[in-house]
Amino acid sequence: PRDLGEHRLSRPFGPRQLVTAVADALRRRDAGDATDLLRMGAVTLDRQTRSVTVAGRPAALTATEFDLLAFFMANPGRVYTRERLLDAAWAPGASAGSRTVDVHIAQLRAKLGEASPIRTVRGVGYAADL
Repeated sequence: PRDLGEHRLSRPFGPRQLVTAVADALRRRDAGDATDLLRMGAVTLDRQTRSVTVAGRPAALTATEFDLLAFFMANPGRVYTRERLLDAAWAPGASAGSRTVDVHIAQLRAKLGEASPIRTVRGVGYAADL
């Protein structure tokens, strides 16, 4: 997965930064970090099983939708641009455009229904609130 938890890499980055980020992510995983289970309102996301439930019911998300939701839930309250979300949920070098983010956000909101924590910040991007 592209999400390294709290450790974010800005491009360009060096090999040492990458090794440090991966080691930190693995250390957190091995420690059974409680961040594997994220909750925001009625939405629960389990990073270990890559599953999402809404009010106790399973939600079938694509890999990209899951990665977007995991990013939002791990970083609540902040507003992110489409470009930043592309970096968070798509592979480096992916040819996805910024409008692709809008489409995936719309699909994610439809699947989460009223429980969706994602809000639009006009002229800037998107955020998720607790």
